[in-house]
Amino acid sequence: MKVKTIRLGEDKIQEIERIAKEEGKLVSEVLREIVDKGLKEYKIERAIEKYQRGLLSQGAAAEEAGLTIQEFHQELKKRGFTLRMDVELIKAELDDL
Repeated sequence: MKVKTIRLGEDKIQEIERIAKEEGKLVSEVLREIVDKGLKEYKIERAIEKYQRGLLSQGAAAEEAGLTIQEFHQELKKRGFTLRMDVELIKAELDDL
């Protein structure tokens, strides 16, 4: 495991320390959980954005987000997006299979 250093505002440090204390965890554990959750969310948002712009098919976007196609569909729905469906898109999706 590598070590990286970041600068955080005092308010964020206090919040992280409070969470660690409440959960009985080390600050480093809480930070890793936050980074893991944030990275997952970031990947999903980026994949949805690329999908909505037509840069990725559903399958490719799901893969980039680290999700199954069904999970990707659920994320789209949860975030108020709709599936893009047209003849060319359907052909591309079938080609991805």
